Amino acid sequence: MKSAGYYVKLGVLMLALFSETFFLTTLINGFVSKGDFFNISVPFSLQVVGIMTLIILTFALTIGAWDVWYFNIMTPLAIAAGIMVPLLSTSTTYALIIGGVAFILMAAESYRSYRIKRLLIKFEALLVLRFAVRGILLVFSILAGLIIILNASNVKEIDFGQLIAEVAEKPIKSTVNSQLQQTIERQTLYSGYSPEEVQKLLDEYGIEAGTGTETITNDLDIKSMIQTQVNDLIAPYKELVRPLIAILVFGLFQLYAAVSYAIYSLLVGLIIAIAKKTGLLKIVTETVEKQDLQF
Repeated sequence: MKSAGYYVKLGVLMLALFSETFFLTTLINGFVSKGDFFNISVPFSLQVVGIMTLIILTFALTIGAWDVWYFNIMTPLAIAAGIMVPLLSTSTTYALIIGGVAFILMAAESYRSYRIKRLLIKFEALLVLRFAVRGILLVFSILAGLIIILNASNVKEIDFGQLIAEVAEKPIKSTVNSQLQQTIERQTLYSGYSPEEVQKLLDEYGIEAGTGTETITNDLDIKSMIQTQVNDLIAPYKELVRPLIAILVFGLFQLYAAVSYAIYSLLVGLIIAIAKKTGLLKIVTETVEKQDLQF
């Protein structure tokens, strides 16, 4: 029979995991709904990495409940609930799908870590928690991608033509100016054309003799031309765009997960030591029989 303190500690940690996961899911859902996948802000990245790190450090403290089998249900359930609840307002079906996938993945990885803990004589946080922690981080990467794929109707349409046009407009204008200037100089100085023929060439671009080539490209709406051409080019493949973005966002969150895991690796030993000092965790010594194989 466990003491009341045991259930209080476990309950507080479960509530903390739910709250942290709820906040991170809301953050990810908002990021995906905005659809601004090519303008990642530093504050957003720091928030994601910080909350991911906090979740797995909180999870590490639940090691005190790993002596019972139902740990592998309760902790993944708390995190899965934190993922599912903020998505219910969007779609109950999608929320249940994502929550169910998250629970299965985390439960499976937690059980692997649970088995490793039972095989070791001395507890080693990084070794024991490795599979469970990486499973949690993987879930949040999958979460971002699944929201894009399953909830496509609520994700803002991305104008790739506009994105590319904003980047390409200035260099293309500069190139056009340079090419036109060279053409005009060649026609005027080296071709032997009459002044009337040179003026005819300039009239084709809508300028008068003596004006600069900047006038040409200022009058031309190069940005709209690029935007239209790019959008027309990708139109037949538009159905493939969203899965591609989902993969890219998954990769982005895997990068966040790698940074979070690195920070976790540096801090988990200290967090466990503090938990021992404050009485949140206690050392229990057990006598066990070890099986081995020899010749």
